[in-house]
Amino acid sequence: MMAISEQEARQLVAEYQEYQRNVEALQGQMEMVRNTLAGCDSSISTITALKEAAANGSSESVIPVGSGCFVHAEIRDFSKVIVNVGSGANIEKNVDDALAFLAERKSKLENMIQELNESLAQFLQKMREIESVLN
Repeated sequence: MMAISEQEARQLVAEYQEYQRNVEALQGQMEMVRNTLAGCDSSISTITALKEAAANGSSESVIPVGSGCFVHAEIRDFSKVIVNVGSGANIEKNVDDALAFLAERKSKLENMIQELNESLAQFLQKMREIESVLN
C-alpha cells in the first residue's frame, strides 16, 4: 500500500466532507419525498374507501383530517375530487381520473426515491474508498 502525502490527505478529507454534505442533503430530500409519498398513499386509500362507500349507497363516512384525527361526515356528491397539480394549482377531476393521477404521482415519487437511493449509495461508496485510503 502506498503512503499518501499530507496535502493528498487534506484533499481527501475535503472530498470526504463534500460527500458527507451531499449524503445529508440527499437524506433530507428522501425524507421529504417519503412524506409526500405517505400523503399520496393516504389520499389514494381515502378516495378508494369513499368510492366504495358511495357505490354501496352509503353517504356517511369517517374522513381523516390529519394528525390521526377523523370526522364523521355525510357526503352528498362524490363524483368529483379536487386535486393539487402543483404550484398551488388545483383542478377538479372525476374520481377515477383523480385516482389515476395519484397513482402516477405515487409511481414518480417511488422512482425518485430509487434514484436518490442510488445516488446515496454512490456517495457512500466513495466515502468508504476515501476512508480505506486514509486508514
